[in-house]
Amino acid sequence: MANNIAFQPMGKTYKANATTSVQQFQITADSPVNQYMIVSHEPTGGAGQPVYVRISTSATANVALPANGSPQYCTVVPPDTVMVITGPQVSSTANVYCTFIAETGTPEVYITPGEGL
Repeated sequence: MANNIAFQPMGKTYKANATTSVQQFQITADSPVNQYMIVSHEPTGGAGQPVYVRISTSATANVALPANGSPQYCTVVPPDTVMVITGPQVSSTANVYCTFIAETGTPEVYITPGEGL
């Protein structure tokens, strides 16, 4: 259940560099939670691009870039932004999958499971 408190990490932080190809990693948490802190970091000299993220219980539910007239399942994370989203519940026995992509460049994305805003 989402809490109206400061964000509390309840699992390990995952890091990856987004590219123009869909990438995926599996997330676990120390206890059941359904919120995720997402940090998009653009390395020095980067292109200032957003990262598109999808968190799902399905290993085959990939993120896709939205286009005019073609909506897609994703959360847009602007460059150099920290945000908390609510998604499927994850725990030490229930994994979720994160897929992500960038339009250009290689922005870094960090995801931490937890609870709070």
